[in-house]
Amino acid sequence: MTAARAGFSLVEVLVSVMMFAIIGVIATGMLNASLTAREINTASADRAEMIDRARLLMREDFGQLVNRPVRQVDGRASEVGFAGSNSGVTGPAASGQTLIAFTRAGRPNPGAVQPRGSLQYVEYVRLEDRLIRRSWAYPDRQFDTPASEFVLLSGVDEIESGFLHLNSWVSAIVSGPAEGQASRLPRAVRLRAVMRDSTDLEFVLLTPEFPS
Repeated sequence: MTAARAGFSLVEVLVSVMMFAIIGVIATGMLNASLTAREINTASADRAEMIDRARLLMREDFGQLVNRPVRQVDGRASEVGFAGSNSGVTGPAASGQTLIAFTRAGRPNPGAVQPRGSLQYVEYVRLEDRLIRRSWAYPDRQFDTPASEFVLLSGVDEIESGFLHLNSWVSAIVSGPAEGQASRLPRAVRLRAVMRDSTDLEFVLLTPEFPS
C-alpha cells in the first residue's frame, strides 16, 4: 500500500500567495496614507508658523512707525517718511516691487555694541510669489549699504494693501514730517493676500497714529 505524500496542492499555494499579496497591498496603502497625512500635518504646521511669524513681525514694524524721511541712495534728501501704494511705490523690477516703505524705531542694540541707532528703514516687497521684508541697518543708506531680507509670506497669488487715513481706507498714501493732515502717518495698514491654495489672509496692523 503506497503512503500518501504530505504537502500543499497547487490551489492552496495560489490562494496563499494571493492572500499575502492582498495583505501587502493593504499594508502599503496604510503606510502611504500615514505618510501623506504626516506630510499634510507638517505642511499645515509650517504654514501656521509662517503666518504667525509674519503677523508678529508686521505688528512690531507698524506699531513702531516714525515719520522720519530718509536720505536716498544718491545722497538727495527726501521729504517722505512713509509711502505705500496698492499698485506699488516703485515699478516692477528684478529685485521686486516695493509696496510699502517706512522708517521704524525700536530696533534693539544692547550695550550699543554696533555703531547705529534704533531706527531702521524697511520695505515690503512683492517678488514673484513672495512677500519680502527688506531692511537696512541704517535709515540713510548708501549704494553699498547691505540689505537683509526675510520672507514674510510665500505661495502668494495676489496681494493688496490699504491704509487708514483719518477715517477712510485709501489705496495709496505718502506722508512726511511737515505740518498738516496730509503729513500724518496712516492710522492702520491692511494687507490682504490670496494664497496659491485660494486661502485668503488678512492682516490689519495698528500704527502709533491710531487713537488710543
